[in-house]
Amino acid sequence: MEIGTARGGEMSSAEIAGRLGMSRESIHQLLLPLVRAGLVTAARGRTGGYRAAESLPSTPVATVVAPFEAAAPGPKALPASPVDAVEAEAEAARRAVLERVTVGDLLARVRAERGALDWEI
Repeated sequence: MEIGTARGGEMSSAEIAGRLGMSRESIHQLLLPLVRAGLVTAARGRTGGYRAAESLPSTPVATVVAPFEAAAPGPKALPASPVDAVEAEAEAARRAVLERVTVGDLLARVRAERGALDWEI
C-alpha cells in the first residue's frame, strides 16, 4: 500500500522500511512475489526503488494476494468434519470479495482514513 500512496509513485526500500518499521531485507522479500507477478517494478542502483505497475489500481486484490497464498503452506489433511462446509462457504465469500475489490478501492480507503486522521490531530 505504501508504494501506491507515494507521491511520484516510486519509493526506495529504505523509505518503505522506515514507514513500516521493518528492515530493508524484509521489504525486498515481501515485494519479490509482487515484482515476479508484474504488479510492482524494481529498479536497482543508487536511485532505484519500487514502483507500482500502471495496471495495479484496477487489479483485483485477489491477484495481489495470490502469490503469497501460493507460497504459504497448505492446511494439513484432516478427517472431514461438519465445520468443513462452513469453512468452505466462508472461503468462497472471502475470495468473492477479493475478486471484487481492486487495489484502487483499497488505496481510496487508505487515503480517506489518513485524511480523517489528519483532521483528528
